Amino acid sequence: MLVMFRFKNYGPFKNEAIFDMRAVSSYKEHPYNLITRKDGNSFLKVVAIYGANASGKSSFVDAYRCFLKIVQDSFHKNNKDKEESILAQYHYPFFFDEESYEADTEFEAVYHLEDNEYRYGFIYNDTCIKFEWLYKKSLPSGRQSRILERSPEKIEFGASVKKACEKYLDDIDSDVLVLSFLSSLKLRSHLFTDTIYCISDILPLSFSCEGQAEIMLNRYFEKDFNEEEKPRLLSFLKAIDVGIRDISVEKNKGKTVVTTYHVGENGKLYNFPLEIESDGTRRAIAIYSFIRIAALNNKGLMIDEFNSQLHPLLQKYLITLFYEESDHGQLIYTTHDTTLLDKQFMRRDQIWFTSKDEAGRSSLYSLAEFKVRNDKSFGKDYLGGVYGGIPILKQFSFKEG
Repeated sequence: MLVMFRFKNYGPFKNEAIFDMRAVSSYKEHPYNLITRKDGNSFLKVVAIYGANASGKSSFVDAYRCFLKIVQDSFHKNNKDKEESILAQYHYPFFFDEESYEADTEFEAVYHLEDNEYRYGFIYNDTCIKFEWLYKKSLPSGRQSRILERSPEKIEFGASVKKACEKYLDDIDSDVLVLSFLSSLKLRSHLFTDTIYCISDILPLSFSCEGQAEIMLNRYFEKDFNEEEKPRLLSFLKAIDVGIRDISVEKNKGKTVVTTYHVGENGKLYNFPLEIESDGTRRAIAIYSFIRIAALNNKGLMIDEFNSQLHPLLQKYLITLFYEESDHGQLIYTTHDTTLLDKQFMRRDQIWFTSKDEAGRSSLYSLAEFKVRNDKSFGKDYLGGVYGGIPILKQFSFKEG
């Protein structure tokens, strides 16, 4: 479970940005929107991020994707054969001043896994890892232990893993994360693989990327769909009223063919290939497939442009489904749709914003940072510019002069 994600000097975020999933304890509304641990601490199950175009919403999701990709790929057998290293591929510092462009990028995240808290981060540039750290804290006792600390001069390990890990120091290159390297080994300690698991447990998805919905659909029907799953999918399609009465999936020689069936005016069934269904229908099935997996397996999802080609009522339906079906999964999404920016549906700490200043610097902040009464109209005040995160529109005319 994600507790906090922090980054600095990535994309339009020149300054430090902190995204926190911890619930504000003084807010009492919508307790069912929370994940409450047995120790009494509560975390947000769903968070929406609003902001103007080019304000940094997609870059926030991209930042986590970049963090994840470097962790997953910095130690890989084929990396040395590529002309450009993983670090060079995923180094996107703030471009609009020379100082930041030459500076390092920093990522850090905190996770809870069972009764432990893991805090992991690193600082890097396009050629090497400068700093890296990993700490583990026992949640019942509050005791924190050092697992790993790295600087340009040396790599040090905590007492619990020192003996097992120090013999590999000479094998870790300057452009490889210690976490990535050690998690690939068969060590007795599960600390490194548990940390990798936590990071990978949050999946970033972006509908601004061309073909993302098709990739999701292909994965669903090729890997996750079966006859036991079919009634649930058909029930979902019936619930969202897209007219699909039946669906068939045929796999032949590595190719998957998906056919949908509709009832005509004469009461007969007519079949269509899934490819000619509307973009909204395909998008709904794609999101359903990932939300279902995340909800049932208590995974995390970051979805960029969640509202794209989805009716507001369908968005609300999917989010409500996630609330009801997930125990401690997490859904984080960016959107422009203000119909869900409603005190009847969202807590104040569940609403976040991105905004960009005149120098091109993005910032990330929560509605909880404002002194807002719970009876205020969040959507109306947002569109009125009270919280920022909206476009500043200037007078313009298509006519000459």
